Amino acid sequence: MKKPPALSPELYDRDYYLNSLPGMEHLEQEEMLDSALEDTVRMGRIKAGEQVLDFGCGRGALAIALAKRGCKTVGIDFSKDAIRFASELRKRFSEDIQRRVQFERMEAKDLAWKNEFDVIIFNQVYEHLYDWELEILIAKFKEALKPAGRLVISTPNLNYIRFLYPLKRVTEFPFKLTKEILRLIRGRSKHAASFKTFLKEISKIKYPESEHTLLHINLQTPHTIRTFMEAHGFHTELECVDHHPHVLSLATCPWWGETIWLSCKPQT
Repeated sequence: MKKPPALSPELYDRDYYLNSLPGMEHLEQEEMLDSALEDTVRMGRIKAGEQVLDFGCGRGALAIALAKRGCKTVGIDFSKDAIRFASELRKRFSEDIQRRVQFERMEAKDLAWKNEFDVIIFNQVYEHLYDWELEILIAKFKEALKPAGRLVISTPNLNYIRFLYPLKRVTEFPFKLTKEILRLIRGRSKHAASFKTFLKEISKIKYPESEHTLLHINLQTPHTIRTFMEAHGFHTELECVDHHPHVLSLATCPWWGETIWLSCKPQT
């Protein structure tokens, strides 16, 4: 079977990082903090002084946050606009933090480190790559990790997209309908251009698509991603995380939580 072509770096331009990729609001805060930091540190058991590679670093917020915690961090991305954005963000911080983090444009085929990193972070990148790309990249990750190193992966949960999100929308429908009717009466509805528009808004069930989610070409369930990683030489610890304060999220989080997190160690 012919391999599908990899997504082009040109899709990940400055407009993508400014307007499509979620999380831009965190960079506007004076005390910048990546929203995935605590889950990343917990799953990777990351400690100050460790050597960390952030593969697919994007805007660079996580790599900088880890440098602020005392890690020596390398952020790489195949998008030239991502590296430009991250390098500009780095300048906002002290010289001490800047010494502990560097950014470099690099593709998977260029990785040539051997036993270099305590932790490799692969957050919200897996879903942008085809299996054939992942097979190449994961082999390089194994070489780049120290013998006791850890690979941290986060990726959207296909179970959440298929099942939990629509189920939550169905259970919330009466409240959504009431809220929108009250807005309509007060003249504050954003969806009152027509009755059709109004109905379309209140009856949304399917997980919303955006310029960002359309680039998710390889979504996984907890079972499929664990199977893939173990077949490619890693022991895995897996956890589903869902930070929504919703009773269905709390009840189904182990299987349907919004984000899959894995801590992976090379098999010996």
